Amino acid sequence: MPDLTFETGPHATQNASVRFGCSVIIPDEQGRILLQKRTDGDWWSLPAGGMEPGETPTQAAIREAREETGLEVELVRFLGLYTDPETANLYPDGNRVQIVGASFVARITGGELIESNEETAELRWFAPADLPHNLTPFSRMRIRGYLAGDHCHVD
Repeated sequence: MPDLTFETGPHATQNASVRFGCSVIIPDEQGRILLQKRTDGDWWSLPAGGMEPGETPTQAAIREAREETGLEVELVRFLGLYTDPETANLYPDGNRVQIVGASFVARITGGELIESNEETAELRWFAPADLPHNLTPFSRMRIRGYLAGDHCHVD
């Protein structure tokens, strides 16, 4: 099966669908950020995923954090609403998608980090100065907002 890839440029999202998702930035006591190594390619990402029918964005963010990390989290602030009209996610199933995502900052309230599952190949804490080169573009955008002190970013 092919891997997740990205297309960038002025026409990248032409003929793309728009998908609403939620992501969670989970920092630890040392200020490191928890990232997930995805199973659909050689990419690191924030815990994130699509909102399901009947959910609020906050419920989706909490569910995605639990499913992809094993952690129970409490959302402590809304970081912002993000999209990039010049970046399309090209999924292994053939879907071309422009992501619109609500991003939240969370704190751990319980659970235990998983080793891996269907969506997560690995979990690791990264210092902001040592983020991996193969971080998804959308995660990079949200982490940049977090590090800049965004609180209610709309971009």
